[in-house]
Amino acid sequence: MSLVTCDDTQRAGVLLLTLNRVERHNALSKPLLVEFERSLARAAGDPAVRCIVITGAGTRAFCAGADIREQEGFSSADAYAHMRYGQQLFDQLAAAPMPTIAAINGFALGGGLELALACDMRIASAAAAVSFPEITLASLPGWGGTQRLSRLIGPAAAKLVIMSGRRLAAAEALRLGIVDEVHPEPALLSAALDLAATLAGHEPGALRAIKRVIDDGFALAWDEALDMEARSVAGLWGTPAQKAAQAAFFSRRKVGAGA
Repeated sequence: MSLVTCDDTQRAGVLLLTLNRVERHNALSKPLLVEFERSLARAAGDPAVRCIVITGAGTRAFCAGADIREQEGFSSADAYAHMRYGQQLFDQLAAAPMPTIAAINGFALGGGLELALACDMRIASAAAAVSFPEITLASLPGWGGTQRLSRLIGPAAAKLVIMSGRRLAAAEALRLGIVDEVHPEPALLSAALDLAATLAGHEPGALRAIKRVIDDGFALAWDEALDMEARSVAGLWGTPAQKAAQAAFFSRRKVGAGA
């Protein structure tokens, strides 16, 4: 049975990736990570895929994090290599050319939360919970969690979440800005897919430009970031898609003015 199932039949232009290890709460074993990497690479190269939604099989867990059983007996060098592999994989997810949405359908712990943080948006069910429990193992998040969370909610709040290790209910995660929306559990996947379909209906080139400008702008000086923004608008201007969208806009305005 596939550890990551792919479904492109739910909404046009939307690919649903489901972590499929229900018996282990969708824990991220190395085989699952390898399969996820392959699925992500195929999606990134497929022009028919305009948005990706990631969720977990079952109703209890989005993802319980790394499969701790695989780490028993790790040397320091093993731990470093494993952390770098996860970081690079989640960097690939963050760099996917299309928007990505995590549909957090249950608890997202450790590496599971890091996977969600690598997505562009996070939607949670009301029954979901998130945490970084690594401190209870005398460790810390190692797949980008310290960096992504601090950039998302600020250093002080990130330190509190990571140093305490406490589990945050969906409402608290929403208040902190870790998740963007909360929905009743039965409506979660539909809400995520509907949002994905809305995004997939927009011009892919514009979506890619928005994602690149926002993500890359953090590493630039203010003037450089603004110049990148202006150059991105200029790069889209005059393309067939932009001309068609602009013509449609003015056509609607004329119809409205004459009504």
